[in-house]
Amino acid sequence: MRYCKKCLNVDTRPNIKFSEDGICPPCQAKDIYIEYDWEDRKSTLENIKNFAFENTSNGFNCIVGVSGGKDSTRQAFHIRDKFKLKPLLVSMNYPPEQISMAGVDNLSNLISNGFDCVNISCGPKTWKKAMKYAFIEYGNWAKATEHALAASVARMAIAYKIPLIWWGESPALSLGELGVSSNTPYDGSKLKYCNTLSGGDANWLLDAGIKANQLLQYKYPTDQEMKMAKLRIIYMDYFMKDFSHFINGNFAALRGLSLRKPNPNLDPDYYGISMLDEDFINTNMYMRYLKFGFGRATDIVNIEIRAGRMTRDQGIRIVNRFDGSYDPKLVESFCNYIEISLNEFWSIADKFVNKKLFRKITNGKYERIFEVGKGI
Repeated sequence: MRYCKKCLNVDTRPNIKFSEDGICPPCQAKDIYIEYDWEDRKSTLENIKNFAFENTSNGFNCIVGVSGGKDSTRQAFHIRDKFKLKPLLVSMNYPPEQISMAGVDNLSNLISNGFDCVNISCGPKTWKKAMKYAFIEYGNWAKATEHALAASVARMAIAYKIPLIWWGESPALSLGELGVSSNTPYDGSKLKYCNTLSGGDANWLLDAGIKANQLLQYKYPTDQEMKMAKLRIIYMDYFMKDFSHFINGNFAALRGLSLRKPNPNLDPDYYGISMLDEDFINTNMYMRYLKFGFGRATDIVNIEIRAGRMTRDQGIRIVNRFDGSYDPKLVESFCNYIEISLNEFWSIADKFVNKKLFRKITNGKYERIFEVGKGI
């Protein structure tokens, strides 16, 4: 495991590649793109907006996938009030056992602010079966749900003949997920090639005993289908100087966003402003930490370091203290939902723990054998 020399990104992150001098892609991108010609970006943005107006056939210029969280709330307002486009919001709803009250309130907040929103729900039995299978086979229950979340937006754009989708931030520029990289930093056409979606084919869920006709909403459109629909996916962060974790949170909170009370000893999101729409993500972030050696605190600290609000040494102290925190009650709730025991959960987790990075103490407690900021 190697750490980026500028932030605390790690080379164990899937689809990442450091430069020869040990710099991660987001830090490289900051140096290259932040100072890029903003007048040129304005020209590109005008061309995209013209594309949206020219292809408006049913009153909506574009689609925005929303969870109701800080990023999608800011996106919706910015597109409507700054870009002067009329967006159709698309939300994939979690089942009642999973969605948080904040998630419900925040979607309602967008609607009460005058946005049109289409809410999609997958069959709850299929959803649960897919989550359980993804957890057992990949140690990542969100592999199934993210298929549906991402595919629903693209499928809706094609069905409603709205060929422009705005996505918040590029995973390549913000995280180092180079699987989605395209010829231009704002082009999201390869979004489905991220590590989790792996091309958008959901047929792996057939092995869970799910029938093909139950997987429609999990299947991302093919490249050919997207080409025929003239579908464009654009990352917004390229056109917004101040699109960031912290600023988006403040912006959305001032416009009615319901937040989570921070408790970093149980959830490393010490701001309480991310992933608000459901709480099981707490367990998935812990699994990611055990597999790759970085958790939610690392992600947030990296943003703060690149923004100049935190030094690398300060970030190391925070990551040492909070990364790998999780809420045992949420683990228990997740187990009850997918109908496994706590012992089964930890037995499955043990299969995915990176033994080069962690030493097991007892169920749910692992000791890191690497040094934060230096690696192994």
